[in-house]
Amino acid sequence: MKRWTVETQVLAGFALAVAVLAIVGASLYRTTLGFIETSAAVGRAQQALTALEGIYSLMNQAESRQRSYLLLGRESDLAPRHAAVARMNALVGELDQLLADDPALRARLPELQRRIAVRLAMLDTVLEARRGSGFEAAQRQLAASPGRDEMQKLHELVVFMQGAVRARLDARQHDAQQGSRRTLVMLGLLFVLAVAALTALYARIRREALERRESEERLDAVVRSAGEGILTIDAAGRVESFNPAAERLFGYAPAEVIGSNVSRLMPEPDRSQHDGYLQRYLGSGVARVIGIGREVTGQRKDGSPIALGLTVTEMQLGTRRLFTGILHDLTERRRADARQAELIDDLQAVNEELRNFAYVVSHDLKAPLRGIGSLADWLVSDYADKLDDQGREYLTLMKNRASRMDALIDGILEYSRVGRINETHVAVDLNVLVAETVQMLAPPPEVTVTVEGTLPTVVGERTRLQQLFQNLISNAIKHRDKPEGRIRITCTDADAFWQLSIADNGPGIEPRHHERVFQLFQVLTPRDQKESTGVGLSLVKKIVELYGGRVWIESQPG
Repeated sequence: MKRWTVETQVLAGFALAVAVLAIVGASLYRTTLGFIETSAAVGRAQQALTALEGIYSLMNQAESRQRSYLLLGRESDLAPRHAAVARMNALVGELDQLLADDPALRARLPELQRRIAVRLAMLDTVLEARRGSGFEAAQRQLAASPGRDEMQKLHELVVFMQGAVRARLDARQHDAQQGSRRTLVMLGLLFVLAVAALTALYARIRREALERRESEERLDAVVRSAGEGILTIDAAGRVESFNPAAERLFGYAPAEVIGSNVSRLMPEPDRSQHDGYLQRYLGSGVARVIGIGREVTGQRKDGSPIALGLTVTEMQLGTRRLFTGILHDLTERRRADARQAELIDDLQAVNEELRNFAYVVSHDLKAPLRGIGSLADWLVSDYADKLDDQGREYLTLMKNRASRMDALIDGILEYSRVGRINETHVAVDLNVLVAETVQMLAPPPEVTVTVEGTLPTVVGERTRLQQLFQNLISNAIKHRDKPEGRIRITCTDADAFWQLSIADNGPGIEPRHHERVFQLFQVLTPRDQKESTGVGLSLVKKIVELYGGRVWIESQPG
């Protein structure tokens, strides 16, 4: 964790105090706004309660004035009624504004308007009966009208809305009180935390000097015991520290180097140009060495050069810019690189010899073999009647040995070409490739080759992949020991790989031979019993490993 300087810690304490004051001010401001909003809400609620009470009172007043008209028939009694109705409508409009912050209660206003309209419509019906048909007709209309029920419903609605307004008012006042309490508690906790934080900061500043001194001592011990040379220079290029490993690299004592320009550790032309590099970096910020590891050449006290790996880092201590260089001797690595280059050259020479050997095998060895085979064929065809059974057996054996040698040479050539001669990588549908391979091998009728499921399409060298399946399938055909041979090919998804399986019902292989069969020229059955070069499975393994895979056997005898 990065340590704070004393200045930073003092600044942090000041910032904490300012933050506490800001939070207190913001909390008080928010509380004040809450009180203002609550007061406004209380005022709106009181107005809403007064408006609801006024609506019910005005409806009673309208009914009273209408009863006077019904009894006396004076039109002057209707004027107060009309005024009451107008005032009711105005109060409903005021309620629409007063309940703007309560959508649920505001949604009941249409019902209130409907109740008022229904009751007034009933009163108007009685009024029209009095005007048109007289007092008795109005009395009958009044008796038949459900006016009392409608008035009761209006009263219940007004009482419900008043209760809702009071409940909302109580809730807001309760929330305001709770908010005030929370604010006071938060301010108290904040004050306690601020005091605790400032106390801890003060204690930290007190132990800063001791910790820094201990840290410097530990760092000095690490630098002095480091196996790599470490030196520090200032912005003018003067050496400020020089550890023992640097002493061993350059042969200088620290007193000889500290205070002098670091360029004395460099040969020409770097010595003359170093200060210019440093000044250009300080002026432009464009780094050529700083922050970038590179290989350089140093100069020992005796004038001999030394190959070094150099990493330079920059640090800021207050207003000072310092640069630390870490140096390690590259002499051994240079020797190793030279040895590696020598080995690569030797390997290339061996590969060239192998290519020449393959050419010799292909042209100079196979030609005599073809001659021997042709001679044997000629003797069998032209002198068969002059040879006895043993002679004919010897000729047949000679032909077989020549054919075996020819096949062995072909196998060696194929094995040597894997990884050396590359084809273009293309998308290969393994379903098509396996079908073509089986058709090319033309297994006997008693051998069945089946593919279970669908094989994937892979990217690779088509010829190499065909060699892979050709050797595996032909190996299963060659070594079958049952009248009916069954070869089953499957594929499963194994994360980043495809796992292919070629299974057969052959004799099986003992676990102790599972690795041996992949070795070049190794066979488990004597060649006189089963013709084999011992190259096929070795070729399979080399191809699979060339593609970054692995091949193994899961088998038991029987």
